[in-house]
Amino acid sequence: MQIDAISSSKASPEPQPLLLVNEISHRVLNEYTHAITTLAMARAGVTDITARSALAAAEGRLRACANVHRALRPPPGGRPRDLGAYLETVCVALTCASLRERGVHLTLIPCDVSLAADRCWRVALITAELVHNAVRHAFDEGGGRIIVEVENLGSTILCRVRDNGRPPSPCPPQGSGRRIVESLTQALDGRIAWLFEPSGTTVVLRIPSDSTTLD
Repeated sequence: MQIDAISSSKASPEPQPLLLVNEISHRVLNEYTHAITTLAMARAGVTDITARSALAAAEGRLRACANVHRALRPPPGGRPRDLGAYLETVCVALTCASLRERGVHLTLIPCDVSLAADRCWRVALITAELVHNAVRHAFDEGGGRIIVEVENLGSTILCRVRDNGRPPSPCPPQGSGRRIVESLTQALDGRIAWLFEPSGTTVVLRIPSDSTTLD
């Protein structure tokens, strides 16, 4: 696939960390909604074409960013998810929010992989952060290409994120984004490796597979 594109009282309580994440996410989405509504009201109150166009563009950007945030919310329930379909939603949202206008072409190559919902979510968070880092550090105004590929090796799932951007410095900085990625990888009982070459950067996430299957 190419991107050019209340439960019952008897239900098990949500784990505390996910409960807090959902609460923060809910608040952030509410703030996005408030900001979008404010821009829409301001646009309705002006007659200047240039001003209306600028306000509409800002409103559209906020909607796209809200969609990324929505795509990266923890999924409800605990049933297994199709990792490829999950990542497709995230990749579409990222493309609409920032990649397309920067000339960055994102391609997703999925495969048949089922993972527990919370593990799918963590893989998506890692993928989104790696894509963000590539856009931020690897490309200039000329744009570039990012490929996200998922491979099922039976007992192991691989997720590769490759870009054709400029090579990084000999000693890339260990920023907060990388620390977050490594922490999420640890939570998945996985391993992650960065390969820096003149032709671009490849990051390989390796995690154990689930024994569960899709409904």
